[in-house]
Amino acid sequence: MFRVLSLALVACVLMAGSAFADMKIGVFNSQAVAMDSDAAKAAQQKLQSQFGAEKTQLEKQAKDLQAKGEALQAQVAKMSAKEREDKQMEFLRLRRAFEEKSRNFARKVENTENQIRQSMAQQIYDAATTIAKQQKLDLILDAAAGSVMYATPTLDITKPVLAEVNRLWKAGGSKFPEPNTGKKEMVARKLSEIAARLGLTLQGDDAEVIGVNTLEGAGPDEVSFLANPKY
Repeated sequence: MFRVLSLALVACVLMAGSAFADMKIGVFNSQAVAMDSDAAKAAQQKLQSQFGAEKTQLEKQAKDLQAKGEALQAQVAKMSAKEREDKQMEFLRLRRAFEEKSRNFARKVENTENQIRQSMAQQIYDAATTIAKQQKLDLILDAAAGSVMYATPTLDITKPVLAEVNRLWKAGGSKFPEPNTGKKEMVARKLSEIAARLGLTLQGDDAEVIGVNTLEGAGPDEVSFLANPKY
């Protein structure tokens, strides 16, 4: 099996002398492979498709919240103490709700990006392994890891590794594997169904929901509840 060595280990190998003179070495740039791969293009499309609309919505909410804050600041001098306190509390509630949504959104994006990076890293490793075996290489160095100061172009295997990564991507159905969270998939339920099971009467539009959350943190597909006197 080939090995990817750090700079310190490479130095030890070079100092060992003629015993490694006949070692066959390949050099590639994992960062270039990751950026130019078909999977990278698919990752951008996946992130845009999955989070683009929510990102746009949060940006709009941020602008609306800023406008409300500026309007409140301009009117606060004309308000009574009670009205000022109520308006400030309401604005604080809106700001906290927005911050919670923003944090939840950032966590979702980060988790998805990490899953994509892990999947791509495994494909790159598998591709490099395959090329190493095909070319009967004893050692592979990753220029992106900073372990290569210079290498003659004849040692560069970046293109064949990239081609193998793209082949593996297509062989896997051109899609990222579903994350194994260990949790059961959430089942959507209609509000009318929930109300009927609880012996309640639904008022307003019917809709499908997948969970329960606080008033501040609930999304469009979650139900909430009143448990705080301030509401």
